Amino acid sequence: MRELREKFLKSSKKVIADKAKFPEETVKEVEERLKLAGIRIYKGLKRIDKGRLGIPIYLSLYDIDGQKITGNFKQMGKGSTETLSQASALMELVERFSLFSFYKEIQKKGILSTFEELKEKAIPFNEILKSVEDEESEDIKKLAIKYLKEVPFYFVKAFEVATQKEKFIPFHWFWLLYEYNGSAGGNTYPEASVQAICELIERHTNTLSVRKNAPMPAIKRDSIQGEGEKLINCYERLNIKLWIRDMTFGMPVPTVAVMAMDPSTYPERSEIVYAAGTATSPERALIRALTEVAQLAGDFDTEGKYVESGLPKFKTLEEAKNVIEWTYQVDLKDLPNISSEDHVEEMLNLSQKLKEIGYEIYLIDITHPQLNIPAVYAIIPGVLFRERTRISYLYQMVRTLNLYLPKEKLKELLLSLLKEIKDKYYLWAYLGNIYKEIGRENEAIDCYQKALEFFPPPADKLAIISHLADAYFRKGEYEKVLNLVAMALEIDEIPELYNILGRAYYKLGNYLKAMEAFSRAIDLNPASAVDYANIGYCLKAINYLPVAQIYFKKALEIDPELTMAKRGLEYCERILNSKN
Repeated sequence: MRELREKFLKSSKKVIADKAKFPEETVKEVEERLKLAGIRIYKGLKRIDKGRLGIPIYLSLYDIDGQKITGNFKQMGKGSTETLSQASALMELVERFSLFSFYKEIQKKGILSTFEELKEKAIPFNEILKSVEDEESEDIKKLAIKYLKEVPFYFVKAFEVATQKEKFIPFHWFWLLYEYNGSAGGNTYPEASVQAICELIERHTNTLSVRKNAPMPAIKRDSIQGEGEKLINCYERLNIKLWIRDMTFGMPVPTVAVMAMDPSTYPERSEIVYAAGTATSPERALIRALTEVAQLAGDFDTEGKYVESGLPKFKTLEEAKNVIEWTYQVDLKDLPNISSEDHVEEMLNLSQKLKEIGYEIYLIDITHPQLNIPAVYAIIPGVLFRERTRISYLYQMVRTLNLYLPKEKLKELLLSLLKEIKDKYYLWAYLGNIYKEIGRENEAIDCYQKALEFFPPPADKLAIISHLADAYFRKGEYEKVLNLVAMALEIDEIPELYNILGRAYYKLGNYLKAMEAFSRAIDLNPASAVDYANIGYCLKAINYLPVAQIYFKKALEIDPELTMAKRGLEYCERILNSKN
């Protein structure tokens, strides 16, 4: 317990821009530790903005081991200066690598136990119930609560900030709700903690704004000075329109939302960009929002498209009516401000103010041992995440247990639940997955078809049809696969659908169609090594071996351990060498 207290409560004085070290010092230290880690995590930094807007944006590039752990090629960083942006990009890389490494080793870092066994050592059981928005009937809620107290979770140590005590928290439960949201790397534990907490509050206020879908207060342009005004001048110099709104919604720290549109390049070369920033002071919140917009916008002159996250992406200004309109005007300085010269003071103040409105903060140390750069995962049960937190206790329990419970035990649990509740599509779907994994495709197909009878929402319907198609693929019924994928693609495009479509075409001998499908899977997921390898096999089948070689090599760049790519490359090299 003393170790956690010392980490999270050790004084952390700010020196610049809410950071405990100057960015030049951060960049030097982090790069040195990444290079000395003994694992291939990091390739380097790359500036990607064109300079048109004048706000520097950097990428930090993963090396092979970093890609393998995170599934990403890069992380983006932002800041009002070049070195702040570089430091941000590096810390993003450290944060994600640390978090995903922690997740992959959870069985070593956690203990498998139950709420009943841990009793007061675990976080209060009510915190679990607060973490999701269950709209089921009381009977189903009661049944779920009974099981939740008895089923095993992987618990990890967390620091309960309000009491300054150690508590055990069920990691996978929150991982499914938050994933990488709420993680942060920093020069110190308190610095990373404040950033992680503010990120969760930002997601919460984003969600409230989407659900309310109503105009917010406008922040007066003439109330903005200092660094914030310098950043706004970067936009105004190009005649980019800005809408700056107060999205705080009663939380103890300010959230500032910024929407931007460049009339000179929209819609041909730019998009309407909408983002928000949360920090302990109004000015830092505004700066975070303005630099986030710059990060997403591509200098407002690009062929690229940004991916919607916490806030909606508007195609037209008409769609953005509730952002353009406003209720009343406020000065930036009138927003909440708990800024302090020490991150510890901010963290404790945040904890106290959040507790007053019903929220507890839990901090998990996710620092990677070979990097030894502070990294934190914050948990605040009850904060909202658009649609992620709209899930029943029962569904969240089943999908959590699916991550680690042995399949036979999960099957027993599902069969037990289905004796009491027969009309929940997700129970049938997860049972279908188990039957498919153990090679009982007919039972799996029956379960998936049963699941589809209970009207799953579009995203889940898509996943169920994808699994159903895979079950038919395993049976060799490839025409049924094609029909199911066509049905699913009417709902939405996901890379898994194109992967199975390509495999079905490959089995039917239509290699060109298969390549089209695998190429589209890569468009949707550029980190899919298996689909590069699949294209390699299509090219091998039509005897285009030199080109097949290229695709197998690309697959191995992403995943050096991919056996199918190794075998494909060995075949191509053997045949081509024999001809020479």
